Amino acid sequence: MDFRRKISQVRQLRKRLKAATVSGAYTLTKYCLNCKNLWLSNDDKVYCDRLDRLDFSASLGCRYCIFLLNALKHFNLFDDRRWFALSGRKGSYYLNSLVGDVQLELYTPTGCPPAWHGIAQDANPLDAVLSGSPRTSEAYEFIRSCLRDCDANHPECKIAGQKLPTRLLDVQQEGAQQVILVETESLPVGHSTTYVALSYCWGGQQNLTLRSENLEVMKLGLMVSSLPQTLQDAIAVTRALGQQYLWVDALCIIQDSPSDWEVESSKMASVYRDAYLTIAAATASDVTQGFLSRNYREKNTWYKEPYHEEWINQEACPTILGARLINEVFGHDGDNRRVPVLPWNLRGWTLQEQFLSRRLLKYDAYELRWVCQHKSACQCRSDLSCRLLAKDPLDLPTYKLESAQLTHEHWRRIVDDYTARDLTDARDKLPAISGLAHVFQQVIQSPYIAGMWENQLPLALLWFTWENQVKYAPQLYGAPTFCWASISSPVRALEESDFHDGWVSQTVVEDTCSIVDGKDPLGRVKDGWIKLRGYIFKADLVDHPRQCYFRHWIFAKYHGETDFHRDTWLEEFQATNEHGDLERSVRRKRQPSVISRQDSEPSPSEIKQGAVVYLFLVGFSTSSGQLDVYFLVLGLSSDKPGMYERLGLVRHSYFTKSRRKMEEITSGTVAAADGYKVITIV
Repeated sequence: MDFRRKISQVRQLRKRLKAATVSGAYTLTKYCLNCKNLWLSNDDKVYCDRLDRLDFSASLGCRYCIFLLNALKHFNLFDDRRWFALSGRKGSYYLNSLVGDVQLELYTPTGCPPAWHGIAQDANPLDAVLSGSPRTSEAYEFIRSCLRDCDANHPECKIAGQKLPTRLLDVQQEGAQQVILVETESLPVGHSTTYVALSYCWGGQQNLTLRSENLEVMKLGLMVSSLPQTLQDAIAVTRALGQQYLWVDALCIIQDSPSDWEVESSKMASVYRDAYLTIAAATASDVTQGFLSRNYREKNTWYKEPYHEEWINQEACPTILGARLINEVFGHDGDNRRVPVLPWNLRGWTLQEQFLSRRLLKYDAYELRWVCQHKSACQCRSDLSCRLLAKDPLDLPTYKLESAQLTHEHWRRIVDDYTARDLTDARDKLPAISGLAHVFQQVIQSPYIAGMWENQLPLALLWFTWENQVKYAPQLYGAPTFCWASISSPVRALEESDFHDGWVSQTVVEDTCSIVDGKDPLGRVKDGWIKLRGYIFKADLVDHPRQCYFRHWIFAKYHGETDFHRDTWLEEFQATNEHGDLERSVRRKRQPSVISRQDSEPSPSEIKQGAVVYLFLVGFSTSSGQLDVYFLVLGLSSDKPGMYERLGLVRHSYFTKSRRKMEEITSGTVAAADGYKVITIV
């Protein structure tokens, strides 16, 4: 019955379209069958067509197709070979290119009658375009509108049990030439205080920081003009938003006091969590550059003013129909390789500052971006940023993580991102992520071992770095060698989803230890170890300096010669084994005090045939037609006789669909072991 009714509706529509086309008069019935879908449920793509067919429909008098063609020509997008899809989402209508990254959004300006029922208005006003710079009134109105909406409608973004940082900058009123450093414990009891936090790149040494000798002077006042431009801009934004206090690490932590730095850096979780708003100066690679003077329209080579026409709606009321160009990549998809990586996204400390903030205002390359626990928005008011953030369940806001399993997976993704970032001081590897670790530990409920969670062992040992990103081992101690925090290269941490049909562990964790170096229980460590019970294999490391990809290979009985992911550059040395005998072994090559070519391999100290390494069986994973065997590659410890240090990871793959063959391989691997014992990795 429904099918017959639809057929009847289509026939009637064709008659109306034919009558309108013949008369040549401008009437409300002049729309084609495709454009009829504009009035239907707007939650999916409704049609797809080529522009030459759109042109033909326009020639027959379809007012909507005429408008679309005029808009495409205005934006220099007309190409009769290009396919477009017309779609609707939550009151917004889009013409999307199926080849390329652009879309046109159709809307009616605020204050005008809707061009048709359901078309977006308030969310997409005619002036919802990129402002010339972050200083404009339009930019500040965007920020205020986001704050108002969040304050009124997002209870999950509200601060519960706020604890103020030790120090804050009192930015005074608009136009004041000084700011004052205040100790928050001196504020009146019951004083309701909110503050803005700044997340930015130092880019080297700052010319003015809080130090022991100028602490009292800064409490008397500090000239704004003496500060680097990024800090001046942050003060200007704080004042414009009607906030009195600002937190900046360089001016609120005593930089020459290790004890103050240690205490305050351990509070990062609460500093950014409890801030009224966090400002992210994403475009500035140096504190002297600032972020308010950027000209967005100059940076946006794809930007063009919106197109609009006078229109008559279904109620015969005059109005305006507008279209604006939105680029789906630039300004919206930060993961796209064609988008330049912003300096802020390369700094190690800013990752936790981003994820710890309940509300983040990001001064991006092309526009302002807003992210809170409830939504994401951009100044152009497209819903693209919201949809792109929602495409991955692991992109959940930090304070919405409730499942331990999902939190573990989220942590591994964070490790992948974090280890690819830069730190000025290698010793900050763990402190710069300890704030996030404190928040995650509340959900995971597990002891923390230098960046790893005890209840995820031994699976958490399966991390590696790519061969072309291998570097020296850090000069100073940062973490035990079995932890990813012990190296300077980006790492890839495997997770349960990497093992399609399951994971079978062959390792028993007997004991773990992490000795903290300081007051932060999740911060720096000065020693640590892990005791594992399992199968160990003696093997030889083979040096292939002219190999096309893997520099070193391992030769072991049963498995033969196999490549492996080394953690760092390696060198040969004389070690003492557990029996007290000297043995040619291999260790990580530490970074020398002076290096001439840090990004290329050091002059080869070739590891000769016969240098001993050890394989420790971690476990097996199976998938359709494949069995993977995972080993830790170990060398004898250079300073703790009888113990081991991690050198890398081996994944040996067998391709077979036979379950019997897989069982033979696993049993054969275990039988070929040189022993089953407890070892200690330091």
